[in-house]
This record gives sequence, structure tokens and C-alpha cells, in this order.
Amino acid sequence: MPEQYHRELERVRLRAMLAIERISGRPDAAARIESMTQAAVDLDADTTPGRMTELAARLGLVDDEVDLLWTAVAVAADPRVVPHVRVLGGGEARLGISLATHALIADLDGTRARLLTRRLIAPNPLFVDGILAWDDAGGGSPASRVIVAPARTIGWLCGVDRADAALAGASRVVQVPAAVELDMRQHELLDRIEPLLASSAHPVLLLEGALGSGRATAIAQLAGGRPVVALDLRRLPPGPAVLEAALLGLRRECRLRDAIPLLADAEELLGNDGPVLGRIVARAIDAWAGPFVITTALAGLELPVVRPLVQLRWPVPDVGTRRALWVGALGLHALDGAALDGLAMRYRLGAGGIRRAVATARLYAGAGTPSVGHLVEGVRANVAERLGELATRQDVTQGWNDLVLAPDLLDQVRAVVARVRHGHQVLESWGFASKVARGGGVAALFSGPPGTGKSMVAGLIARELDLELYQVDLSKVVSKWVGETEKQLARIFEAAEAGHALLLFDEADALFARRTEVKSSVDRYANLEVNYLLQRIESFGGLTILTTNLDTSIDPALKRRLAAQVVFWPPEAEERARLWRSFITARAPVEGELDTDDLAEQFPEMTGANIRNAVVAAAFLAAGEGLSITQQHLERAGRGEYLAMGRVISARRN
Repeated sequence: MPEQYHRELERVRLRAMLAIERISGRPDAAARIESMTQAAVDLDADTTPGRMTELAARLGLVDDEVDLLWTAVAVAADPRVVPHVRVLGGGEARLGISLATHALIADLDGTRARLLTRRLIAPNPLFVDGILAWDDAGGGSPASRVIVAPARTIGWLCGVDRADAALAGASRVVQVPAAVELDMRQHELLDRIEPLLASSAHPVLLLEGALGSGRATAIAQLAGGRPVVALDLRRLPPGPAVLEAALLGLRRECRLRDAIPLLADAEELLGNDGPVLGRIVARAIDAWAGPFVITTALAGLELPVVRPLVQLRWPVPDVGTRRALWVGALGLHALDGAALDGLAMRYRLGAGGIRRAVATARLYAGAGTPSVGHLVEGVRANVAERLGELATRQDVTQGWNDLVLAPDLLDQVRAVVARVRHGHQVLESWGFASKVARGGGVAALFSGPPGTGKSMVAGLIARELDLELYQVDLSKVVSKWVGETEKQLARIFEAAEAGHALLLFDEADALFARRTEVKSSVDRYANLEVNYLLQRIESFGGLTILTTNLDTSIDPALKRRLAAQVVFWPPEAEERARLWRSFITARAPVEGELDTDDLAEQFPEMTGANIRNAVVAAAFLAAGEGLSITQQHLERAGRGEYLAMGRVISARRN
């Protein structure tokens, strides 16, 4: 604990005792205490300046303001001071210190007391950034209002570097790795950001980019030795009051540390309370005298700030830089060249995302060296965390041999695989990138009746391309609150791009519906959501598959942006027969000859999903009777499924 802190609190105690003796009219005791106080002052003059000296210089405080700050800290932190202040000021000592009581302790004459009051009534740096606070519960005049020293101010002055409690565990001091790897585009952007941070105009810097791509690290690199304190809105509990307290805590922390404030993941401001939260943030930013940085994954975020605002897009590092980042994060446990190349090409992660993936992989590996499998699991774990409940990873167990499709339909599916697998060759090497819309991603629409294999084919494509398959939960994504749907979709697309994932939007007509004529604000915001989706689908660098049972309800503008539209029709008789055969496993006990052609003829309106349900039901019927599966079991199960479909069973021919 700093010596200056101990000496100043002792000096406040002695001055409070001295004030009591002066008021009591005991000159001998007063003289003795004054001598002790002077000795403390003389000792203080011979020592190295502490944190208060730095803070006073940073805030431009006069000596009387510094004295007031020490008095407020002493009343809050030193139990020995409280009884003396209670004698001087009465019950206020339970809450803090008033200017009136401080004037007695500091022995201020009328001129100094009035001047100090005037300085505190005006916007004062001690109160603007929460170094001190007025306790307004009791009200009263400026001279009698109680002044409180927050716990973080006390902690910082006594040498504690833990973050402010008002930040609710959602803050961090951004660390700069020993070796930072940046590609050419990122270096060029740093050259643009550096003068902005040093500008006397202090613009607000809004840095757009993917989570974990190195945005905060880049700011810390350019901070010139100053720390960067980040408040992560994703980790902050919801509510305007919590946000307002956290922003004040951020400003206090940055003022105490002489740090640059960074508000991370500002897209969290969208949603139900979005306008209210946006105004709270804008007021906090405008009140800060210095550079202020905001990061967001959502392009075009608007904040009602008065200060100049500069928006820049931070890119994900290129493949070569990502490879170097993997090497740096793995250290002595680096993999062979081919494995590193594969990780760098597969995952569009920045420095932060790679460090987290490696840290998780080491937990999976235990005492051993992380393998490629451990690193892949590390990426998966972090992608799943970022997606939360918005999308669910699907395990694919089927193979292409399990798929029964018409040849021309299978060709269309293979074409989707080819567009992804050979995208770099066609777009980059052959120069077709200039002929297509921005983004190297592929979006495909699978339409057709339920049970025709749309979701199964999406899984097979993911397996073929070695992609993770995430099915988006539209009930968690679509929101009635303005901006909330876009915020959730931004999280999904950013995580999918980083994690080398295929996004499956099942029953996509609920989200990509045809835009309507604007007759109300509801129509306008619904159209805005579709517009955002169209832009994001177009710029997405991965594979998106949309499935729908209602092709006509999909917005035509989306269809123009699709790489492929595959229509799944109910299976023909020959395909239905193959489906009946394919769903009977090799290990299942079968008795007698199974006539799958007859089953296909009996139930002509069954799709693949219906046939699967019937075969599984037949297996349970046989197991329940202690028998092997027979033609009779399949027919009974088929009739049950047909009735469940609401279909009429025709009479059998003789």
C-alpha cells in the first residue's frame, strides 16, 4: 500500500482532531496536535509523489480540491476518522463529508471556502468522471450536501488495481502480445487510426469488424504506452441503470489509470431498449474529454453523439498472417506446416479468436500436446459460445449412399458442392470475382414439400466439404423489437465465418419473406430486416442453405442473389422402393421376402421422411411381438403413417 495514502489519511485524522480542539477552546491540545500535523506535512514533502500527485496533475486540481478528495477518502476508509467527523458534522459522517465540515477540518478561510464551493458547483473533473460523487439522498445546499468517495477511488489510491465494481465484471485491460502479426491491410488501417487517437479534436472511433479479429489489440498497440480499458456489452447485465453505472465506472477507471476507454460489441445496444441505451452511451461519450473507441460487428451502427465520429472497417487477417498467429499462439507446440496451413485456410480468425481456441485446446489436451483435433474442438467451443442459443450444431451421421434422389436433382446438389470447393479457382484464378456480387460465399435455396430430404442434403454437403453444420433457431432470432433481429443475425454470420460453418435456415420463409408495400411502421421495419438479410447473405464468405416448403413466399430479390435453387419433388415409385430398402439396416432381423415395390405402390404420397418413420415403426412392432421384421409389419406401419399424414388408404387389389 503506498506510503502517501497512509500519511494523508493520518493527516486528515490529525486535522479533524485539531478542528475539534480549536472549537472546544483548548489551545494547549490544539498546539500539540498542530505540531504533529506539521511533522506529517514535512515528512510528506520529503517523499516521492504518489498516485494522488499524478491524478491531480492529470485533472488540473488545485490544492484545496486535493485536500477535499483526501478528506472524503479518509472518512470512507479510515474508521478512526469517523468519530471526529461525527463530532464536527453530526450524522453526515455515516454517508460522507460535506463542504462545511471539510472547511472546518482544513481550516479554510472564507475566501478559500467560497472559491472551492464555486469550483465544485461548476462541471468539475472530480464529479464528471465519478472520482467523487454527491450523495443526493439528503438534498440541501451545495455547502451542506454530502460528498462520497467511491470504493474504486479509494482502492486505486491505496494501490489496488482490480477493476471498478460498477463495471459488473464486464471489463478488461487490453493486453498486447509480445509479437503482433498484421497483414498489409491492417497495417494500412493502423496508419489511419494513429493520428485519430492523437488528434486534439478527439473524434469517436467506431471500428467495425468480426469478434476476435484483433480490433482492441490494434488500439492498444497505438495507445503510446497508455492502457486501454474495454467494457464488453455482451457480458454486461441488461438494463439502462446497469449500463449508466458501468459507463461511469469505465470513465472513472480510465481517468484513474490515464487509459483510453473502449466500448466493445456495441451492437448489443440494439433491441427493446435500444434508443434509450443509445442515448445513455452517447451522453457518456460526449462527456469524456479524450479519445473514445467503440467496436461492433454490425456495419452501419448509429449513435446520437455530438462529437465527430469516424467509422472504419477492421479486416480479418489474411491466410499467411493467420498462420503466423497460430504459430505464435502454439509456441513450442507448433504443428507441422501442412496442419498449420489447413487451420489458417479453414478458420477466418483473428489474434483473439486464435488465442482462445488454443487455450481451450490445451484444456482438451490435458498434459499432452494439442493436436489438430484438439484445436478444431477449441474453435468449435468458441463458435458455439458466440452463437449461444441462436443456432445449434448438428451432427451428420448419414452418407451419400443413404441419399435417394433423381439423377438430375443429384447433379444440382453436386454443383453446389463444386461452387464451394472450387470457388477460389474460378473467382480468383480465373478472374470471375469481378463479375459477381461482393463476397465469395454461396447461398442456395432448397424448396419442396416436407420430408423430401432438404435438411439431409444440407448435412451431406457440410460433411462433404468438412464444414460444421449449424441450424439457425428462427424463434430465437426473429424479434419484434427494432434492430434486435439484425443484431442476432450479425452474431450468427460473424461466428459462422470465423468457424468455417454451413448455416442452415430451415423454414426460411419465416425470415426471408417477400417484402410488402409499406403501409405502416411495422411494414417498414420488416422490409428493413429483409434488406439487411439480403446484404448479409451477399457478403457472407461461407455457405448458406435456406429450406422452405413455400417457394413462392421467398422474396424475389433473394432469389436473384442465390447461387443455386434446387427444387425437391416427392419421390417417384422407383425412388420410393429404394427408400424402403435403404431404411432397413443390415443388422435388422428380417423374415421372408420384402416386396418394396409393392410398398411403394401402396403408399404413393409418402416422402422419404414418411417412409423412414414407417420403417422405424415396423421395427418397433416386430420387437414388441418378439419377431423379425416382415412384410406385414411394414404394411401395418405404412398404413399407420399414411393415416397420420391425413391420407386415404385405397383398397388393395386382389
